Amino acid sequence: MDLDWTYRPRRRRRRGCFLWSGLVLLLAVYLYIQRPDWLVRQPPPPATTPTPSALYWQTKAEAHIAAGNFSEAEAALERMAELEPENAYPLVALAELHLMARKVEQAYELTQKAVRLEEKNVAALAMHARVLDWRGNYDSASDYAFQALELEPDNPDVLAVLGEIYSDVGNYGVALDYLEEALAIDPSNVMARRNLGYLYEIQRDFERSIVEYGRAVELAPKRPDLFIELGRQYEHQEEWELAIGSYEKAVNAGETAFALDALGWALWQSGDHLQALRILRRAAELEPENGLVLAHLGMAYYRRLNYESASETLERAMELLDEDEINAQFTLTLGLSHVYKKPQECDRAVPWLQKTLEFAPGLSSALHGLRRCSSS
Repeated sequence: MDLDWTYRPRRRRRRGCFLWSGLVLLLAVYLYIQRPDWLVRQPPPPATTPTPSALYWQTKAEAHIAAGNFSEAEAALERMAELEPENAYPLVALAELHLMARKVEQAYELTQKAVRLEEKNVAALAMHARVLDWRGNYDSASDYAFQALELEPDNPDVLAVLGEIYSDVGNYGVALDYLEEALAIDPSNVMARRNLGYLYEIQRDFERSIVEYGRAVELAPKRPDLFIELGRQYEHQEEWELAIGSYEKAVNAGETAFALDALGWALWQSGDHLQALRILRRAAELEPENGLVLAHLGMAYYRRLNYESASETLERAMELLDEDEINAQFTLTLGLSHVYKKPQECDRAVPWLQKTLEFAPGLSSALHGLRRCSSS
């Protein structure tokens, strides 16, 4: 049989191939139209900014303190304390800033917490001792200071605090020994130098106190509190121009209520009552609950014959001041403000005038005010 070499068997059609191709095509069209998120190229997520660490805020605070930016330093230390609530360092540093601004009770709250957190922390013990000393708790202050001294006998800050405590209790010889020892260890220790000035001040040796406070200012020229304390020495000697100049430097270093009050009160005492009123108003705006600032502002109002504002401001000051901060000058001015204002308020004047006579028996101006009330 002959073979047909031209014959080719018919291939079976692959219907499934066309079906799959159609499905793929339909899927491609669908995806092109819908563009699901997983198909479209997504931009990379934004890089996350790491949260600054407690060490970052500590470094910032120290830089601000060195530059004299104390408000910024306070904010940085508060942030550090939030991040590390069991760390005594920011509490101690904040307490020191509060003492510089004469916010003793705020400092006390911080150092109390600091010594509870770290019972063997020398800086915390020393600062707590200093705050207690400023509050007049001398026995407790010495207890904490000696605890710190046992831990670090050669710590100049601890020795400086002990010198300040002994100055306040009137043991001047021991105070001098501690302060000289502190300065022998660290001649540039600002606290020891300042406390030596303070020791001479309370002994009324103002020539030496001016020298030592001046040296403290040279060591820390950004600190307004040191200019204020130097100015106070000039006040003692009634060198008003030098005192006002020192207070102006304090305000330039940091416009705090403490600095403005010192400047305003010096202006008042030197006879510049218009300037004094302007400056003291600024101080009261910064710290409207500061009793001493309000007392000085009330005195300035009285001198300008604004008896209504004087009486109102001094009444508020008396509510805020501690008993040992109230003096005859304040009570007399408040009493006379009620006498001279219109309408006269003798029912409010008499108690203050009588209190003035407790401070200064026989004071003629207080007796004059009482006579005016009795005759009205």
